[in-house]
Amino acid sequence: MVAADRSYSSKGCCGDHAKKKGRHVVNRHNLQSRSGRTPIPNHRSGTAISPGLIISTTSPSAPDLESETSASSRPPADSISTSDCSGSSSSYGHTPCGCSEFHIRPSSDACSSETTMTDNVLWKEPEVHDKISIDDLERGPGKVEHVILTIGGLKCACCESGVSKAFRHLPAITNPQVNVVLARVEFDLDVGRLTVSEAINQLHRVTGYTFEKYVPPEAQVLELLVGDPTDICNAGQPYGVTKVEVQAKRSWYPTLAFSGYTSPVPPDVSKFNYTLERSEMKTEKLSGKSIHQYTVEVHYDAKQIGARDVFEYYEQLAPHQQLYLTPLDAHGSLGVSSKQAKTACIVFLVSLVLTIPVLVLAWAPVDEKLVYAHISLAFGTAVQVIATKEFFPGALKSLLHTGVFEMDFLIAFSTTTAYVFSVVLYVFKVLRKPLETGSFFETSTLLATLIFLGRVVSEFARLRAAKSVSFRSLQVEDALLVVSGDVSKTRKIDARLLQYGDTIKVPPHTRIVTDGNVVNGGSEVDESMITGETIPVAKGLGHSVYAGTTNGSGQLIIRLTALPHENSVSQIAAMVENAELSKPKIQALADRIAGWFVPIIAAIGVVVFLIWTFVDKYHYHRSWRSSVIAAITYSIATLIVSCPCAIGLAVPMVVLIAGGVSARFGIIFRDPQKLEVAQNATDIVFDKTGTLTTGNLEVVNYEYGRLWSNEVRDMVLGLIKDDKHPVPTAVFKFLKQASNNEGIPFHPTPMEDIDNIPGSGVKGRPRKGTLMVSVGNPTWLGIKHQILQSQHTLLCVTVSGNHCATFRLQDKPRPAAEKVVKALGNRGVNVHMISGDSEGAVGHTAFLLGIHESRSRACLKPGDKQKYIQDVQAKGGVVIFCGDGTNDSVAIKQADVGVSINDGSDVAKSASDVILMSARLHNMLILLDISKAAYRRILTNFGWSATYNIVAVLMAAGAFVKIRIEPAYAALGEMVSVCPVIFIAFQLKWQNFGKKYREMEYEAECN
Repeated sequence: MVAADRSYSSKGCCGDHAKKKGRHVVNRHNLQSRSGRTPIPNHRSGTAISPGLIISTTSPSAPDLESETSASSRPPADSISTSDCSGSSSSYGHTPCGCSEFHIRPSSDACSSETTMTDNVLWKEPEVHDKISIDDLERGPGKVEHVILTIGGLKCACCESGVSKAFRHLPAITNPQVNVVLARVEFDLDVGRLTVSEAINQLHRVTGYTFEKYVPPEAQVLELLVGDPTDICNAGQPYGVTKVEVQAKRSWYPTLAFSGYTSPVPPDVSKFNYTLERSEMKTEKLSGKSIHQYTVEVHYDAKQIGARDVFEYYEQLAPHQQLYLTPLDAHGSLGVSSKQAKTACIVFLVSLVLTIPVLVLAWAPVDEKLVYAHISLAFGTAVQVIATKEFFPGALKSLLHTGVFEMDFLIAFSTTTAYVFSVVLYVFKVLRKPLETGSFFETSTLLATLIFLGRVVSEFARLRAAKSVSFRSLQVEDALLVVSGDVSKTRKIDARLLQYGDTIKVPPHTRIVTDGNVVNGGSEVDESMITGETIPVAKGLGHSVYAGTTNGSGQLIIRLTALPHENSVSQIAAMVENAELSKPKIQALADRIAGWFVPIIAAIGVVVFLIWTFVDKYHYHRSWRSSVIAAITYSIATLIVSCPCAIGLAVPMVVLIAGGVSARFGIIFRDPQKLEVAQNATDIVFDKTGTLTTGNLEVVNYEYGRLWSNEVRDMVLGLIKDDKHPVPTAVFKFLKQASNNEGIPFHPTPMEDIDNIPGSGVKGRPRKGTLMVSVGNPTWLGIKHQILQSQHTLLCVTVSGNHCATFRLQDKPRPAAEKVVKALGNRGVNVHMISGDSEGAVGHTAFLLGIHESRSRACLKPGDKQKYIQDVQAKGGVVIFCGDGTNDSVAIKQADVGVSINDGSDVAKSASDVILMSARLHNMLILLDISKAAYRRILTNFGWSATYNIVAVLMAAGAFVKIRIEPAYAALGEMVSVCPVIFIAFQLKWQNFGKKYREMEYEAECN
């Protein structure tokens, strides 16, 4: 790597100092001669930016420049304009900073054609880091970085304890979370004490596993493949690019370019040749064979520069070579699991090929010859070398560094013992003193091969489970970009090259690429993969659509509102993946059992060896040699047949599947511990407005006092115009409509000193005036008690303490609310309703829904709601609270399980344990059903794991004299024990939790 080994730094602004530190001060007149290329068009302004011209007002290492150039003078991407450098006009002015260099800034006066372009330009050098070879020896103050690593080589569930204990050797690491199913670990790292690369190296040294840093998709990073990164590293950064990093050289499959952009080529493209259409309209051919490329990671701010602009900029910097996007790998954890599964498959096949000749020579009815023993030794040794490489390094490192006996240790010990025993028998045979046991190589080779087979089945089963619940697969890889606003002209590009302001075309019966608003066309969209609702939703002009959903028979033209890394699919996937790293409390029991499992089995193996040695010697009166040989076979079978993997996977596999299944129904568990808690729920507390009711309030009556006037109306409008609560929103809509109907100008008065009191109301003063205007519920405003008995929701207005208006609003219960309340009651769950609304409105809604008056409360502030839940919990209740507004965030946090509805506020979501992507109340019933089903399967897995290990160990140890498990076939133990655990977890996917509830909801809507 040419440029990656260079170090750029500067502490001053002067040209001489810059040269000493490796920075370049160049003459603007020579810019085109350096690049030799035409300028790059700016996608927003339509102007051109030369690849050699780097626009930067300040240097990160020169803070003194900031005082000289105001933030407003920095050149935004859409205000940059320059002509071809060979010409003579430019729309840039220059402002000196006290040194010999000048900073480019926008200027209203363009230079004349006679202007000689000889001014110096300050270049902003890229931050290029070689992740492989550079070690930062001068670390600054402690800084905590959240690190995600994928784990390669994690074969067994009980290995998790070894990985977890390894973190104790690294004080710089805190809050580690390991998931054995996803083969992933997250932790907080003090990079002031330990760099990420050093942490990875030390973890590998201690555990023997391979670790690789995973950058989440939400990062704004464009990964480019280039044969020689010199041009990119030597060039400056365009405005909006924050950092450039060069990775080590790797083998990649090439990518196809569509109209100058790229998309991945499948691995089997070696059978074909592809024609690439370049933007210069020239044709090239590219073979599908793998090529060695450097990976250049370009970090950028998507709000300042688009991904296509970044790609085009660096593409023109390297005209002599092809620039690609990296192929779309599977999500980090899935990619590692897939590689592990493939590696396990290859190891098994090689071992199988080597084992078959040994089995044929041992079992075939042929005369035993010494040459057959030589052949068996050769093949048996080859299999043992493979087994040693697979099991010994990790087992020994874990034992020496963490003191953990992993299952690999038992396997390594057993296979080695079987092999050594086979060699001993071989030696006796060569010496013409064969033992009565005969050949034993078939046992050692078959033992290792069947262990590898079990690993293959286990790896593919775990991979299948992870893929089945992954939301990443819903993300579309390519998009049809509308060109120049003409919907009839589109070009296919990689979705990673989308940028803000793009308009994309969604053909019929295809997935929507990313979130956006419909600007043309109409269709019905299947949103079941996001919300769990199977009925298509009609979409037309102005409607929002979401990534991953499926378009119907119509065509949609949408303007994107979110890039792929931040759309609905990415957000849901991130929440589900983060939840999978947390552990339910019952997992602690499984971890303790798995931690003691291997030492206990090792002790049992020793006891079995001793018992059978003495039984054969003194009970069956055999020789010591024969007794030891027989005892060894029983001991090996005991060590191999046991398997803690079933215990280790009992909980995480069910949590993984349950989290994915619930997400498919529009229920996102942010904390899997609540999956265990929810099944014990005794009380469910609902908020009223927007939860049990639709939240679509209408003003049905109003009363104006003598103080009401158009000025008061405008002040009220100015006070509540930004309020998102359903009640003031409905009143704002009503007053606005009334103004339009009466032909009165709509001019909300600017207000100041606004004080929004959650659960009560809002007050403030006009900017030009002293009146205090208050809008809120009558209790807070001290209105007369008789008003509170109204069955309507009330919003009152006072001016300087004088009551001047009352608005009466009406809301309707959600269609299936009554049936859901009844269904919960039939399950023995107590249903409560609490609200900040008036007593009359709350009592009326409780009566309609069948909620007992003793379990409904009105006029509650946020603190009162929290106190109510505390009172229920004090009586021994396990409480689920479901709400949707900011006023509910305290109650959501207080409940044992806090549930928020998707259209609720961000504050409520941040406090909630579960998010409902749909406001349909039957999701609460599905939540309880999934929780109970998941817990039952966890207990079933524990029961199966215990039963298998007890029975299998007894049979292998010879407890049943006439029924025993031979050492070779004991190797099937992992497959036999793990597969049922995965099958039991998978049953959650095959159960249709929502069918009967959806029918109930639709029936209620029809009525």
